Amino acid sequence: MPTQGSSNESEHDPQLDQLRKILFGKENQHITGAIRQEARQIVSDVFSEALKDRQDRDGSVKKVMTPLVDKSVEYSVANRKEQFVGYLYPIVGSVVRKSVTAFLTEFIERTNQLLENSLTIKGLSWRFKARQAGVPYANYVASQTFNYRVEQVFLIHRETGLLLNSVAYNQQSSADADLISSMLTAINDFVSDSFKPNADGNEQGLDIVKTDDFTLVLKAGPRAILVAAVTGNMPQRVADQLQLTIEEIHTLYEGSLADFDGNTSVFADCDQQLTDCLVSELKDQARGKKSKPWMAWCILIMLACGTSFYAYKLWLVQGYVNQIQALNKEPGIMLVRAQRDGIQEVKLDVLRDPDAQPISSWLEAHEIPAEAISLTEKRFLSLESQIIQARLRDLLGNYPTIRLTRDGKTLTGELTQQQHHELSAELAQLPGISNPQSLLAPIQVSDKQNLELDTVDSAMTLVKLKINQINSTSVEFASNSTQLSPRAEESLVSLASQAMALLSLAEQAQLDVSFIIIGASDAKGSQSYNEVLSIKRAQAVKNTLQEYGLPSDKLNAIGIGIIDVPNAGNGARKVLFNVITTQASRSNG
Repeated sequence: MPTQGSSNESEHDPQLDQLRKILFGKENQHITGAIRQEARQIVSDVFSEALKDRQDRDGSVKKVMTPLVDKSVEYSVANRKEQFVGYLYPIVGSVVRKSVTAFLTEFIERTNQLLENSLTIKGLSWRFKARQAGVPYANYVASQTFNYRVEQVFLIHRETGLLLNSVAYNQQSSADADLISSMLTAINDFVSDSFKPNADGNEQGLDIVKTDDFTLVLKAGPRAILVAAVTGNMPQRVADQLQLTIEEIHTLYEGSLADFDGNTSVFADCDQQLTDCLVSELKDQARGKKSKPWMAWCILIMLACGTSFYAYKLWLVQGYVNQIQALNKEPGIMLVRAQRDGIQEVKLDVLRDPDAQPISSWLEAHEIPAEAISLTEKRFLSLESQIIQARLRDLLGNYPTIRLTRDGKTLTGELTQQQHHELSAELAQLPGISNPQSLLAPIQVSDKQNLELDTVDSAMTLVKLKINQINSTSVEFASNSTQLSPRAEESLVSLASQAMALLSLAEQAQLDVSFIIIGASDAKGSQSYNEVLSIKRAQAVKNTLQEYGLPSDKLNAIGIGIIDVPNAGNGARKVLFNVITTQASRSNG
């Protein structure tokens, strides 16, 4: 039976070593070659299970695979854009909706947090205390809200002191990462050089550095240092997490750390490991019921009330502006400008005829308050028919016996000769009255002095005077025309006035009067045509006189055809008048 000593000797027997080399080959190459031939099959049989077991054990598979997958996707998107667009098109809509929803949710949460921390008594007191302490408001809020929070994590190459990577809770703080890492390296080197090695013979190094605002925790590995900036009271589990992370980084990046040549892009994929160190813990009171931001609610309510009041006043004043646009339709009023001036009043500029409706009464009728209107009014003369009729009515207030007809074109009633002359003069000066005689034609003129005459001879004298005036009147026409010219119409207006006066005097003199209207033509054209033309001219004059108020039974229109007078010119194309008087019958007297 061999002893223990003999077995130990056999292990170091050169013959056995020689036998192993013969059987297994130098450096076990026969076994290695055999395994290599079946390596693919062996690994494929346990690959998935091995990945799962390792992931369940320490979660390192996900951390290693994440940067690989990111780079693979980035490469595929860069080189196969169209294909990726086809892949992503069906889900882009839902992705965008989810992204927008997430953004809005985050925005609302941040807004609520801002209101809670800023627009409350507590938030205002924190802001005041932060200013007193000379620290940023965000840092002071974090110190009051969290038991602790890891603000930044730095990965520093131990030998060179270069910053390999860093992550921060607040991205604004990451700009100082290079400066902080350089300072930490310098301090750590100073400690190593200034103090003796410890009992194990290792160089002294920093573990914890405390400042007024932060606690810097350093975990050193063989080739890298992991530094965390912590606010608040840091528990031991933060240091434990840092230790696990630095060990994991050394495991994953051992070769890169050993062969580091200053290129930090190799360590860009370790964000996942560093982010795992950004841990925090809320205070108990922060976890509890949040105080309601009463001040914020008050401010929001005041803003809402102010906005509502402003919108109401704006709507009200704009409504006045819209109503005032109808002012332009009023006769005698021209709207120049109606413009809102703020939310209190409307600037209104108008031109108004003195006979038009006052602006104040129009505003009152439309329930527009006068205090809301800044009115600038200027005068002008309107020639609108409604305004001209208004002027006539104002003028006729001095003549109670005269009325304006419904169409507004003529006047009816009775005046004395003196009143007739006065009214005619006033009408001539009235704006918008271009032909006052046409308005006065239907008016009956009675002379009170004549009515007081005692003798018929005096009345006969006046009758003869009127007859001579009418018989000497003629109305000329254009060649081959039956239309009255403006000058002819003026003559007929005067003639109608004289005829009405003659009828009144004839009644006093106990005479019957009739008017012969004689139409004539020149020698151009056939005789039959000229006879018809002369009759039409006489009839046109008769119709006009009837419109001016002369009774039709007193008017007789005839045509005599051609008046063959050499060198007569337009004088032959005319209508003449002849007055015939007869003694009135006793029944009429």
